[in-house]
Amino acid sequence: MGTILFRNGTLWSGERPAPRAGWLLVQGDRVSRCGTDGEPEPAAETTVDLEGGHLLPGFCDAHSHLSVGAWLPAVGDGRSLRSAGEALAAVRAAAATKPPGAWIVFGRVDLDHWPGARVPAAESLDEASAGRPVLLADLTLHRGVLSSEGLRRSEIGRETHDPLGDIVRGRRGEPTGLVWERAFGRALYNALRALAADAGEAGVDGLLDREAQAHLRLGITRVHEPGVPPEVHARLAALAARTPLRLSWSASASVGFLEPPDDPRTLPPGPYGEAPASVKFFLDGATRCALCLPPGAVLASLGRALQAALVERDVAPLAMLAAQRTRLDGLHLHMAWERFDEPALRARVGAFAGAGFVPRLHAIGNAAVAQAARTLAAVRTPHATIEHVLLARPEEIALLAACGVIVSTQPGFIPTHGPAMRALGLDVGLRPVPLGSLLRGGVAIAISSDHPCGPLDPLHNLRHAVSRRLPDGERLAAAEAITPGEALHAATAGGAAAVGFAGEGTLVAGAAADLVVCSGDPFAEGSRVASTWVGGRRAWPPAAPEGVRES
Repeated sequence: MGTILFRNGTLWSGERPAPRAGWLLVQGDRVSRCGTDGEPEPAAETTVDLEGGHLLPGFCDAHSHLSVGAWLPAVGDGRSLRSAGEALAAVRAAAATKPPGAWIVFGRVDLDHWPGARVPAAESLDEASAGRPVLLADLTLHRGVLSSEGLRRSEIGRETHDPLGDIVRGRRGEPTGLVWERAFGRALYNALRALAADAGEAGVDGLLDREAQAHLRLGITRVHEPGVPPEVHARLAALAARTPLRLSWSASASVGFLEPPDDPRTLPPGPYGEAPASVKFFLDGATRCALCLPPGAVLASLGRALQAALVERDVAPLAMLAAQRTRLDGLHLHMAWERFDEPALRARVGAFAGAGFVPRLHAIGNAAVAQAARTLAAVRTPHATIEHVLLARPEEIALLAACGVIVSTQPGFIPTHGPAMRALGLDVGLRPVPLGSLLRGGVAIAISSDHPCGPLDPLHNLRHAVSRRLPDGERLAAAEAITPGEALHAATAGGAAAVGFAGEGTLVAGAAADLVVCSGDPFAEGSRVASTWVGGRRAWPPAAPEGVRES
């Protein structure tokens, strides 16, 4: 059992991390001792001079779509596409390099910011691709646009049963090409299966290895992927055996990651990587999130959308409001995008919990959050999480506290989705990304990324939990800011607890020696991850980084 002494730096140690000058001794794969700057340093076989850097617990990302993100280097980059016309030109160029019948996929396409949010029809994609299957995947991973061949291969047609309205249709009932939620998830996995067959085993493994390395490079030592079809479980288990990254995942249906399996008996037994078996349920969508707006929020939302249209010539907020499925509940406006009837949801979640599966419930809007909290209050199970909670009121936060759930949320969305929340008036009457309210209300939180929908970098996500800065310099709901110590705890110990490893993710004696060395204060914009250690061994980079001396 070798020993390593980290010295000459600042440690974020203790159950509630706070920075202090000192040293840390690792024995084998565990933290042995922490000391302050004035205490004598123990002897060790290896010494790492931090040279004034900061030593943190390893980050635990409890919500990263690792196996989906792995494909981004292998598909078209949709971030540069600004309109339907540009997308058609990109598809036409890609078709010139693809064999007949091969999928053309563009990822991270920001459909909300195309002029008028207009998307190309399936027939236009047919012409541009010369009849190939095409998928333009929105950056939310909750919707996309398909060509006619893409629709056919995804078994989406006029007769397809669609009780939740995930398939957008024309006047004659024909799919237009725009698909949401489960229909999108099925299309995405059809495309990825075809790409995997073309890439071969070695090619797919290479993409996954690269993605695991990207997590380690950013200081992530533990990661949980929500919603993985059973056929991908073995591939992730093989990845876990090849990488030092501590990896786990939740199950989804075999047809795609946006819908739950029908029966726990159809799933492989746990554990799923380094965590107990768990299953993912989507209670609402992303753009189509289930909201209950109080009167003040309704007026603010309509007023700001009209102002944007009349003064700024930006009709996107008004178009987004017009596209919602709404009903009035007294003076409240309900955006009714719930994916489940609540009694049916309780029965379904209860069946999986009874079979030993941990439920993980996706809920973005406050109406979905309330439904999730009531369900978990009725179906008591350890380690359950509600993921996202981007918009809530005190009423929903009280429900979350009562059911004892851990909330996995993403402050990294503040600079990207915060302007839209503000433009739609959702910061009036609702609390956007309510980290402060959750903690003050007694709700445990984990800070995660939702990569590739959100930024993977934990330092980015930590900083926005504290600063809450929008691109224009304003702060989104400044009262929801949390302290650096609270943010770091949520991104380390909080994440570990959300995955099922309460007590890990800290620099205390006996904890796993999962460590991150930062070049400086992690909350300062210029600092970066210098090295990542998992179980007392350096996982990244493979060679000694510049400025770190080992002896």
